[in-house]
Amino acid sequence: MGLGLLAFAHASSAALITLNGNGFSVSYDDAQEVQYGQGFLSGSLDTIYFQPSAFSALSGGSPASTAAPLQLTFTIDPGYAFAGLNFTERGDYFLLGGGTVGVDASLQAVNTDTAVSVVLSLAPSAPLDLTGASTPWMAVGSIAAGLGVPQSLQLTLDNELLASAPAGDLSFIQKTYVGFQVVTRAQPASSVPEPSSWALLAAGMLAALMAGRRRPRIPPGMRFGRCT
Repeated sequence: MGLGLLAFAHASSAALITLNGNGFSVSYDDAQEVQYGQGFLSGSLDTIYFQPSAFSALSGGSPASTAAPLQLTFTIDPGYAFAGLNFTERGDYFLLGGGTVGVDASLQAVNTDTAVSVVLSLAPSAPLDLTGASTPWMAVGSIAAGLGVPQSLQLTLDNELLASAPAGDLSFIQKTYVGFQVVTRAQPASSVPEPSSWALLAAGMLAALMAGRRRPRIPPGMRFGRCT
């Protein structure tokens, strides 16, 4: 019963955070901020990003790992269409002696309208094997096709940092940035006239009809300047 009360307390304390971007909105459970920190929108309003300060793994003699999923729901605004997604994460690492570090990550995108999904396997863009100094690392990925044209999109990022070092050596890796750039495009305006346009058109046609009926009729004998 104690575990049930603990789960209930967690669920009741969780809150949904929503940010409004350019052509979309994004929401996530604030409980995820424990590992990832607060979410922000870029100045261009097309990227939601996090700047974690405590997502790291450290080893000084035995293997260590830190894992945390991140789930976001994107809703495309009316008048816009989803056109793609660009993902970026980065951080830094430090190796001393025979230590090693690694990043294990995948990103799943699901079109919640059709349940169609795409999975990206992510890896750092360069080997994480430089020693003796703090070194930056980065992993990127993109989704441009395969999801159709979703109006609602759920993203799940599975992320794990790994560190291992023999006794007396050191390995450390951390994540400092996670960003999701959502590409949208404005849909062309409908060519169907609005109700007000239909009303204006009908009024114009009625006025022309009434004007035609009011035209005076010319007796046949008066046409072409002749009279009988």
